Amino acid sequence: MGAITQLIANTVASSAVWSPRLRVRLLRLSGAAIGAGTRIRPGIRFIERVDLLRIGDGCFINVELLVGSNAPVVLGDRVSIGPRVQLVPTTHQIGPSEARAGASVSAPINIGDGTWIGAGAIVLGGVTIGSGCIIAAGSVVTADCEPDSLYGGTPARLIRTLDAASESSRTQGAR
Repeated sequence: MGAITQLIANTVASSAVWSPRLRVRLLRLSGAAIGAGTRIRPGIRFIERVDLLRIGDGCFINVELLVGSNAPVVLGDRVSIGPRVQLVPTTHQIGPSEARAGASVSAPINIGDGTWIGAGAIVLGGVTIGSGCIIAAGSVVTADCEPDSLYGGTPARLIRTLDAASESSRTQGAR
């Protein structure tokens, strides 16, 4: 990421002084593709290239999203991201005992339409989360998730499938 682009994306756009609408404009100026009606709260950070981020229409991104964009990160329409979520498409190969973090490897992250990712969740590279999923708070998603399903845990596992229709009487974390 160029110095000016990095300054705009990680310092200026991330600041709490800007409205969500102006924050979206600043991130677009930095190279991100962001759909209509998307709102982004303060604190968004990029480890690398902001131009690899694609966000659909009508999304909501809560505070302190971390995007490690060395590979494409794509959010469909109407995706909701909780606070302090991390989207990390890069990892390392396992190296020899004297340096276990080997060469970097990156793979895209794709998040389907209507998905909700709970607070503090981590989504790793090479993962596709199907449309209509819920990822429970604090989960670590290391593998693909089937559409219309609830996943949780470390690593995230299928908890149950969800009806395609609204389940308004249930909420994440309700007992």
